[in-house]
Amino acid sequence: MQILAKIENAFTWIFFSAGIAISLYSVFMRYVMGSSQSWATEIYTMLLVWAIFIGFSTALRDDKHIAIDMVYDKAGPTYKKIANIVTLLVGLAFSVFIIWTGMEMVLAAYSQQIKTIDVGFPIWINYLIMPIAGTLLFIRFIEKAHRFFVRKEDATSEVDHKWQQ
Repeated sequence: MQILAKIENAFTWIFFSAGIAISLYSVFMRYVMGSSQSWATEIYTMLLVWAIFIGFSTALRDDKHIAIDMVYDKAGPTYKKIANIVTLLVGLAFSVFIIWTGMEMVLAAYSQQIKTIDVGFPIWINYLIMPIAGTLLFIRFIEKAHRFFVRKEDATSEVDHKWQQ
């Protein structure tokens, strides 16, 4: 899991940094040099979307997703356990949904040979992030389920889970 975390972090950083760099280049070229770069919008949009979708998994891994803790913190242990189980089940189902629909999108775009307008880049490659992100989320929800059911850790504890393995 530590290797997966390093890969996620590296790709998120690379995609985000490259996307921001291309975006800044595009703004500079448009407003300073007076030359619009139409290809840049397609590229930086794709890079930022990939960074954000991989970031979903890293946020889940590091317990950084938005949560409403007021009710949860005041609830008893039974409610907390039920809430954790429901959260894990919904998360796993959502992950499977993202994988499934993402693969349908990839296969449809691949079979139709759809390409982006300005660059002519195969759109199915852009869509690959959906099943990849869904798979990463699925892995992280399985990891959380393992910590909750096997290790008996509270899924919302403030303990730093830098994967104590």
